[in-house]
Amino acid sequence: MFPWKSVISIKPVCNVPIYLQIANQIVCQIKESHVQPGSRLPGSRAMSELLEVHRKTVVAAYEDLEAQGWIEIHPSKGAFVSTKLPERKPARIAEAPIKNGFPAQTGFEVKPYLNIHDPSYAPPGIIGLHDGPDLRLVPTKLISQTYKSILTRRAHVPHLRYFEVEGNLYLRQQLSEHLNESRGLQTTPENIFITRGSQMGIFLASSILLSPGDIVLSGDPGYYYAERVFTHFGAKVIRVPIDEHGMRTDMVKEICEKQCVRMLYITPHHHFPTTVTLCAERRMGLLEIANLCNIAILEDDYDYDFHYESSPLLPLASADQNGMVVYVGSMSKTFAQFLRIGFLVAPPNLLKEIGKLRQMIDVQGDYAMEQTIGELFRLGEIKRHMKKALKLYKQRRDHFCDLLTEQLGNRIQFKKPEGGMSIWAEFDASLQLPVVAAAAKKKGLVVSNGKVYDKASDHNWNACRLGFAGLNLEEQEFAVKVLKEVMG
Repeated sequence: MFPWKSVISIKPVCNVPIYLQIANQIVCQIKESHVQPGSRLPGSRAMSELLEVHRKTVVAAYEDLEAQGWIEIHPSKGAFVSTKLPERKPARIAEAPIKNGFPAQTGFEVKPYLNIHDPSYAPPGIIGLHDGPDLRLVPTKLISQTYKSILTRRAHVPHLRYFEVEGNLYLRQQLSEHLNESRGLQTTPENIFITRGSQMGIFLASSILLSPGDIVLSGDPGYYYAERVFTHFGAKVIRVPIDEHGMRTDMVKEICEKQCVRMLYITPHHHFPTTVTLCAERRMGLLEIANLCNIAILEDDYDYDFHYESSPLLPLASADQNGMVVYVGSMSKTFAQFLRIGFLVAPPNLLKEIGKLRQMIDVQGDYAMEQTIGELFRLGEIKRHMKKALKLYKQRRDHFCDLLTEQLGNRIQFKKPEGGMSIWAEFDASLQLPVVAAAAKKKGLVVSNGKVYDKASDHNWNACRLGFAGLNLEEQEFAVKVLKEVMG
C-alpha cells in the first residue's frame, strides 16, 4: 500500500484549507509518477483515518481532484487516478513552426492613431513638478484596512459579481450628500454616475452628446486630453480666449449667434491650464447662453476642494435649473491617483444612456474600492484628509511662489493661483521650454516641455504648469535650484 501518511503533511495553521493541502499533495505524487494512472486511492474513510482528519475533509479533497480531472470516482468501486491526466502544458497547434520569442509586430495592417500622442511616464525615483496631490499624505493604511474589512464581510459577497453599472450605490449616496453640502447641488444618488477618473467621465458623456460635425467650444489654451476626446467623436473644437476673469463670455455669445454650437467645455473653478477662476458674472452669462441656444455645458471641476484665498464660487451646476450642465469631478486628482474614481452628475435620462455605453467597455467599476471610499466619507476621513491637505498645500504654494520670484526673477511670468495644485508659468522668449525641460531632466528634475499646451491652442505659449502640491519644501528648493541652473 502506498505510504500516504508519510508523504502528505498537513499544517493546521495555514492560509490554505486542509482539504486543498491534501488535494495538492496528491497531485504532486501523481505528477512525479509515484502514483500511476489507474491506481486506486484509499477510500475516504480509510484516508481520513490515515491522515487523522475528518472524513468530510477527505471527501472535499477527492471532489476537488475529480473536478480538476486528476481522479475518477466510481460509485461502489472507489476513487482511481485518471488514465487521462490533465495536460501539464498546453498542446501545441499541430505542425505549427517553433519560433523564439513573441512576434515583434502584427501580420496584419494596424492604422496609426494620430489623434493623440504616445503616452509618456515619469521615471521612478526622480523629482517632478507634476500636477496632483502628494501621495505620501494619503491614509493608505486606513484605506487598506477598510478595503480588507469589506472583502471579509459576508453581506458584501453577493455584490462582488457584476452588479451596478452606475457605480456602488453606497458611494453614490455619500457623494450626493457631500456634493449637496459642499457645492450647493441638489442631487440624489440617481444623479450620480461613478467612473474610473474624470477623463472616463468626459469620454462617456461626449460619446452620447457628440456627433460628427458638432461644434464644441473650449478655452484657449485648453485641456489637451479633453479636446482629443471631442475630435475623436468627429467634433470641431473652437477655442475661446481666456483672460484674467476666465473664458470670454462675449466671444462665446458671438460664436453662438453665428454657428450652431452643441457643447461648451469649461474648467471654471481653476481653468486648466492657466488656473484662472471664472467670475460669477460670466458663469451666469454662460448659463443664460446655454439656455437660449440649447447648448450642453460639460463642467469639469477637477480640483474644487483646493481653494486657498476665500470661499470658492459654487459651480455652474448649482445654478442650473434646466438640466443644461453635466458636472464632472474626480477623487483621483484631489485624493489619490491610484483610486481611479471619478463621477458624473446629470439628469437620470442622460446617465441611463451613458450606462448602456459603459457596458460595452467596462461593465462596472471596483465595487469594493467604491464601498471603501463611501465608508471613509461617512466616517469623516475624506473630509479630515482634505482639511489637512488644504492647509499644507497652501503653505507649499506660498513657499514655491516665493522661491520662483526670488530665484528666477523675470525669467518666468506667473500669477499666484487662488487654488489648485499648480501654477501656470510663462517662460521668457529667450528660453525655449523644451530645451529647459531636457536639461532639467539630466539633473534629476522632470518638467513639462509645454508642447501639450501648444497642441491645445493656436499658438506657441512657451509655458507649462508647475505642480507644487506633491513636493515638500526641501524638494521645492531643489527643483527651483535646478531650474535656475539650466536657465542660466
